[in-house]
Amino acid sequence: MNQGPDPLRELQPQTEANSSGLRVLVAAVAGITLIAGGGAWLNHSSSPTAQQQGQEKTAQPAGRQLTFGAEFALIAPEHAEQALQNAGYSASDQARILAGIKRREYRLVTMPIFDASGAGGVVSVQSGVVTKMVTLSQNPVSVVLPILISGEVQISPVSDPGVTGMQPGALTVLGPTLLPTIHRDEYLTMTVVAQ
Repeated sequence: MNQGPDPLRELQPQTEANSSGLRVLVAAVAGITLIAGGGAWLNHSSSPTAQQQGQEKTAQPAGRQLTFGAEFALIAPEHAEQALQNAGYSASDQARILAGIKRREYRLVTMPIFDASGAGGVVSVQSGVVTKMVTLSQNPVSVVLPILISGEVQISPVSDPGVTGMQPGALTVLGPTLLPTIHRDEYLTMTVVAQ
């Protein structure tokens, strides 16, 4: 009648010890992965190389650069002339941009931009050699820009953004998108894909 200890009860403490060791191992691997990913993110260089800097002819404003990527609506080449006229480009700018579109150097995109913070302000939106001044409001303002198939658009504060900075937003192909907050001596470089 006297039975020995239950074999299942004897194995359970060992199983629990093994599973707690496995838990520690999984947590350690997750922590190392998180730290390595954060280090790679912080050390990721989005600044151009020395060769690219020598080729670039446009002046970069002084300050810290923020980067962001977005896709905006493409304006068909047959509607480009009307879109440029409605956007308020001068006749010489229109002729230069239309010639670039005919040579397939440029694509025309519309970039609706708005004030996401409610503070207002004026920003300059630059694409290549074209710069437009935009007064931010809560209603989106469409900016028509010529870009390469994939190009950079730079947004810089013109008016004083104050202590809290100004936060523009844009209506992308995927919907309304908040852009990073821009403070004094900062500018936002957006990599724009025309689709």
